Amino acid sequence: MKLSSTPSCLLIAGLCATLAACGGGGDDCPPAVDPPVETLPDVNDCFTVKPGLRYTISDPDKTYIAKSVLYTQEKFDGAVHPVQIEYFDVEGTSHAAKHYFSIEADGVRFWGDYDYTPEGVQATKSVYTGFLLPNTLAPTQTVTIHYTDNNYFTNGGFLAEAEQETWTFEGHETLTMAGRSFPNACRFKVIDDTLPSFGTTVMWVAPGYGPIQYKFINVDGTVRGVRNLASVTEP
Repeated sequence: MKLSSTPSCLLIAGLCATLAACGGGGDDCPPAVDPPVETLPDVNDCFTVKPGLRYTISDPDKTYIAKSVLYTQEKFDGAVHPVQIEYFDVEGTSHAAKHYFSIEADGVRFWGDYDYTPEGVQATKSVYTGFLLPNTLAPTQTVTIHYTDNNYFTNGGFLAEAEQETWTFEGHETLTMAGRSFPNACRFKVIDDTLPSFGTTVMWVAPGYGPIQYKFINVDGTVRGVRNLASVTEP
């Protein structure tokens, strides 16, 4: 039995029909048009989040303290920036941390954060100098980021720490969670070079939603835990 005979006949028949429609192979047919090429999100696209977005966190491995997140805008060090507010509770009444960032022409700039005690009292303020994730970073590329973490304590203390992180843009991936699909999320592998014993963090960042999933991997390759988005309240 010749399995290729039927497809070949269909191909020849289709070609003949096309030539007939074009006047026997003359110049009457328009040139073939290439299908549109899908443009995948870049670094800036993936970190651009809708103000007013809320979501709760699934964290069965107890990798972190926060249980819910709100995105809004607030003033930090004299300028208004997007902020990711983390809460100790699902209802979003007790602050755990605030992380300030902005989307700029050259990439995503991280400005700093506030950390709070379980009682909701501010414990520290961190101001970052030079913490920029470049928008030119393309899939499969790696960048090493050097920045300074200036820590201000409520007791008047101050500590400046030199930080170094290595980010690899591993590519795009579509995730399904919270009853919805998040197409073409950017997947980053992040290593804190100043704390190599901490291992590796893999982070999925979805356009419009920001970081939606984290995987924490020990230096021996075992997975320490996974944290992800559980439910979403659109703005």
